[in-house]
Amino acid sequence: MLFSLNVNSIRDALKKRGARALAVPDLPQYAQEQTGLHAMTMATDLLAGATRDALVRFRENGDRVGCACLLLSQTEPLPFGDPKDKAGEEAVIRMTKVVEAASLLGCNSASLEITAKDTDEVMELVSHRMRRVLERADRLEIMVLIRPGKGLTEDPERLTDLIKMIGGFRIGTMPDFESAVASGDPVHYLKKLTPYASVVNATTLGFRDPEPEPAKPARSRKSAKKAPEPDPSDDDDELTGEDALLAALQADLDDFDEVPPPEHEGYDLFPLVGAIRAVGFDGTLAIDYRGKGDGTVGVLQSRDALEAALEAASE
Repeated sequence: MLFSLNVNSIRDALKKRGARALAVPDLPQYAQEQTGLHAMTMATDLLAGATRDALVRFRENGDRVGCACLLLSQTEPLPFGDPKDKAGEEAVIRMTKVVEAASLLGCNSASLEITAKDTDEVMELVSHRMRRVLERADRLEIMVLIRPGKGLTEDPERLTDLIKMIGGFRIGTMPDFESAVASGDPVHYLKKLTPYASVVNATTLGFRDPEPEPAKPARSRKSAKKAPEPDPSDDDDELTGEDALLAALQADLDDFDEVPPPEHEGYDLFPLVGAIRAVGFDGTLAIDYRGKGDGTVGVLQSRDALEAALEAASE
């Protein structure tokens, strides 16, 4: 499973001024150096007005530093379910352009949220319009992922019905942890949508410092120095002198408890990670920190917490 950075997590870094100012073209390098992640999810509103050449340069920046843009996310929901032909046509044109921009960025996916009422008639209208977008996506080999939202795509069963109605190999879902929890049954929600997903948005809301466990009494360095001198008649593999001191110091280090992972606030990450593992998900887990404070710190805490949840789910 690959971790990636959802750039929404670090929007605060883009607001800095002066010597610490960060520009959008610098995001791949910042992501790689500050979070250790080698992939990212980009948002369309951060690329507003960008030319084709600018998109290509962004991709080249990512290639140079080893942080590729894997997914381009349409920021604002699109009215694919609007009964007005003009609004629906504009939605098709806009998402087609997003797919083309994703290709220039070197992405393999583009995502969107759809605004539509939950009726069978609207579902048919949405599927018809989405098939037009997929015609271009097929030629560019870009996956189109639907992010759940209010209305037609809120219920996981309805969203999977929509996916099946649209049809094709390049349509899928992009489930979100926070949306899963809001559904009331996050495990069922994720198990239903993840089989259609190539990216899961791992939303985190904040962390609290875990309570430290009582430390074990540590042997002092002084006591290690008072270890009895070895008997020369002993076997050659007995520790002697400096080796004995180093062994005692290592024992002291072994006595320190490992630092536990950050504790997530709002909901337990373990059942969510367990749900996507249970259905064999092996795609991209996009870290999307939505909490307060420094976004970069939140991403690092999220990564530690998610890695711990993955390890626990694998046991």
